[in-house]
Amino acid sequence: MISIIKRITINQALEERRLRGEMRRIGVDPRGIDIMEDKFEHYVVKIYGLTYRQAAIIKQEMLARGADAAVSWQVCSWTESDKSKEHEVMLGGTLRQLRQLIEKLKQQPFGLADVAQKLSEALDNYRNAHPKLKIGDRYYDISERTLIMGIINLTPDSFSKDGLHGGFNAIDAAIEQAQQMIAAGADILDIGAESTRPGGAPVSEEEEAARLFPVLKELVKAVDVPISIDTYKPVIAEKALDMGATIINDVWGLRWPHDPEHRMAKICGEADATVVLMHNQSQPGYQNLMSEVIDSLSESLEIAVKYGVDPEKTIVDPGIGFAKTYEDNLNILQNLNELKILGRPVLLGTSRKSVIGLTLNLPVEERMEGTIATVVWGVAQGAGIIRVHDVQAVSRAVKMCDAIRKQE
Repeated sequence: MISIIKRITINQALEERRLRGEMRRIGVDPRGIDIMEDKFEHYVVKIYGLTYRQAAIIKQEMLARGADAAVSWQVCSWTESDKSKEHEVMLGGTLRQLRQLIEKLKQQPFGLADVAQKLSEALDNYRNAHPKLKIGDRYYDISERTLIMGIINLTPDSFSKDGLHGGFNAIDAAIEQAQQMIAAGADILDIGAESTRPGGAPVSEEEEAARLFPVLKELVKAVDVPISIDTYKPVIAEKALDMGATIINDVWGLRWPHDPEHRMAKICGEADATVVLMHNQSQPGYQNLMSEVIDSLSESLEIAVKYGVDPEKTIVDPGIGFAKTYEDNLNILQNLNELKILGRPVLLGTSRKSVIGLTLNLPVEERMEGTIATVVWGVAQGAGIIRVHDVQAVSRAVKMCDAIRKQE
């Protein structure tokens, strides 16, 4: 079945928490706050993949409610040749107006009831900015505190030049680094034994296992925070989960081209693992970057749930630096809050990456300030998990952001 509506993106003008806080501050009666709240919440909604009839009706219904709708001029002057074209519509209105639109569209023909359902789900997800996250048997409240994921590289060719493989006593070095990260504020440790940087040489399963498993065996005994494994290979993931890892960080979002049977998804479902679903593709090239990233991540989420992954154990990652140009990476950062419509915690991984190096014209070892800037922006945009090399500095910055974010 072809979905009538392909994608929705949303931006919000004022956060709900601040809105209610401001009304309380000026002395509005609590009953008045409840009545007026959804009149003050303003959103910009973009809907993609509509027929001309759907776009025209949505525009008419929004205008009837005193709100705004922007569509192509072709919607109002269509010809027979335009029937097969897909259209976009941009809506601007209050939460109350959008809810009224949804109820009206449920009664309309031309597949608009399906549009209404998807719009309703997207709004609910967007407004629930901090969904539940479960790792192992524990729930994490990212509305209270942004989580820090510390990176441990067991590679000789990491782009960040911090790989431990090949060094003297790599196991002890990894454990020491892990303990330092935890003391500095890391909530999760992410271990990778293959560099996934653009242009990096692929590593065989045997080599990845030789680098990873001796360290993992000792690390699970030495620390009590969740351990994430940065791998896209099902064989590696399966053994790592058996050894005590609780998270799989998959740079292909359960859609690795060499895993057409979705074995990785099955393994994660059977092991009750938490999964980081990252957006990726073979090469850059997008017609509408954010909608395509959201669409891809939505498909990854569907695959995860289909094969038994607990929805509360899924995390989404837009994949900064993966199959994206410099401009694409900045575009994603600029519009990061749109990922909230997926209804899952957002992981942001910008640490020391090329988008920072190209912006500041600095080598990897001098990108800490740039990393912190992207992290601060990301937390303000709704990221709930930050993946970083420099845990202490970033943890302090994030803690400050959280204090500002929670203040009403």
